[in-house]
Amino acid sequence: MKLNCLTELLNKMYIDMRKTILIGMAMALVACQQPACNIDGELEQLACDEGKVYLQVMDDQTMQFQILDSTVVRNGKFHFAYNGIVPQTGMVAVLKDGKNVWGTQFIVEPGRVFLQADDQGYARIGGTLNNDLLQKHLERWNQPLEKMQAVNAELTRLQEAGKLTNALFDSLDRINQGYMREMRLLALAFAEQHINTPAGHAVLPEIFGLPERLLVNVAEKADSVTLRLPLMQQLVNRVNVYKAVEIGKPFQDFTALKLDGSQGKLSDYAGKGKYVLLDFWASWCKPCCEEMPRLKRLYKKYKADLEIVGVSIESDSKAWRDKIADLKMDWVQLQDTTEEAADTYVVGAIPHTVLIDPSGKIIAKNLQGEELENTIVEHLK
Repeated sequence: MKLNCLTELLNKMYIDMRKTILIGMAMALVACQQPACNIDGELEQLACDEGKVYLQVMDDQTMQFQILDSTVVRNGKFHFAYNGIVPQTGMVAVLKDGKNVWGTQFIVEPGRVFLQADDQGYARIGGTLNNDLLQKHLERWNQPLEKMQAVNAELTRLQEAGKLTNALFDSLDRINQGYMREMRLLALAFAEQHINTPAGHAVLPEIFGLPERLLVNVAEKADSVTLRLPLMQQLVNRVNVYKAVEIGKPFQDFTALKLDGSQGKLSDYAGKGKYVLLDFWASWCKPCCEEMPRLKRLYKKYKADLEIVGVSIESDSKAWRDKIADLKMDWVQLQDTTEEAADTYVVGAIPHTVLIDPSGKIIAKNLQGEELENTIVEHLK
């Protein structure tokens, strides 16, 4: 009797356990079938191919957006249900003749995301933590963008009216470059604060074109997850190269072409007991050439303790040689045909100078004019 009761109890426990497992499996299956991200959007009067919008995600390797899905816009509204990898940087785009004519970036992440675009194409995103965060950035970023678009409209108007002179174009282009820099600096400030979030990852392409000295904080704040992003790895590599030639660091050697056709090295001159001024220039660079009389005067007066190493970043050997002869530049001249020197010293705009002390330590960078002259004179007193 006791044995029968025990058997019945064990059977009941086994049946209950199977029910629990089956219920758990069914719940897991339902959960797997639930979209990781639901995207609801509204568009106002945006013309698109076949009345469709396209869901795209950014490829981490190529940094290009790839189309994943499309859906029809009905009564100005659309919906996507995404089951793929999250989080990712996404975009909802409108295509015309097969090309993107409008798009708004957002973060593909678990939850319900909303996107609303007005008839001018300005969009709002939100609904999840990172999209709410990214929207706050975009509200600030759109301000210089709108100003830049107004300048572009004025450029178009002047061109169509036949009134766009070179001087007007240069003036308006400089204004636009200022707005572009403002947008990049806004993205930089956002990245510095939020680099280890999907929203912070989304602005990496915006800041990638900034000088390395401005990217140091972003690189140093990146965590192990962020450092796995290919674009972040490139940014960190650039920053590491920049930091290797910071003030206080020993000079980094490079090889370049001498006037006689042989190979010369910076180490042939730096760290040999003299101050060395490394001067990156080109024959076509007017500000560079305007500095040469000053350098000639300094070299004539201090050449016992000062060596100047001119490094041309141009590929035209004849123009390089002709300009050296024309300006009577009688100090060491190298041509950076492989760009090794420019890459090593992270040269962007020229003229670009690096002052190295007699021990081979970098003591100043990117000085021109009176500031450069006063710094050299101060050290050579």
